Amino acid sequence: MSDKVSLQLPEALEQYRSIIQETMNPVVKVSTTERETSLFESKFAGNPYFPVSMEYPKNEEGNPLKLLAQINFDEVPVHLPHFPHTGILQFYIDGYDDVLGMDFDDGQNQAGFRVIYHKDIIQDDSQLVQDFSFVTVPEDELFFPVEQEMGLSFEIGSEAITVSDYRRDKVYADIFDKINKDENLEEEFFQQFSGKGHKLGGYPFFTQEDPRAYGDYQENDILLLQIDSAGGNIMWSDSGVGNFFISEEDLKDRNFSNVLYNWDCY
Repeated sequence: MSDKVSLQLPEALEQYRSIIQETMNPVVKVSTTERETSLFESKFAGNPYFPVSMEYPKNEEGNPLKLLAQINFDEVPVHLPHFPHTGILQFYIDGYDDVLGMDFDDGQNQAGFRVIYHKDIIQDDSQLVQDFSFVTVPEDELFFPVEQEMGLSFEIGSEAITVSDYRRDKVYADIFDKINKDENLEEEFFQQFSGKGHKLGGYPFFTQEDPRAYGDYQENDILLLQIDSAGGNIMWSDSGVGNFFISEEDLKDRNFSNVLYNWDCY
């Protein structure tokens, strides 16, 4: 499916089609289903694939981090540029922390979150952790955006740079000049290019500002994973969104130690 076919634009914006299409990037949209999953499956929340030989990730107080998401790339139907083709990628965050392990001063500080990539998958269950009861704590002590275990499915697509991305002002300068004079067109444009939803790749959505606009985060230009608030089972505080970013070099090298973690809300 070509970008030209998939990109639907209001007639008033057709003159800017080439500008918008120039920014199109592949994306894998993620859908969720509430169900139990195996240790190997892609999921939000639930129990992770985890070898007994590895040290389980913990926060600085020694409390275990909780699995936010697990992506088994054997289940992803397309190979996004530079992303793994196989293996399991996991995202853990601190459920004991009221800001869920995010460091406002250093978004790459993994003291309160962890991104772990398992290149080679062990199939022998006896070599995997089976009991994760040590992660469970009373509900009044654990804060977590995903309330139910969910299996994931994936759909290939493409999308243009979103109105949340810090690079939008430079790319969409002429478009913003036009739509600012037309309230209905402005609303339609911002809805179409909001970037909302769960995804791998593509461009991000924020309720506040893109953290990459400040500091030294510009190299983290690849959206590794986005999990959006959805219904009653996924909620980042007040209808927020969580994002993880990585540089192209680190992604190619399968180095997930410098991932930028951010979440915000209304």
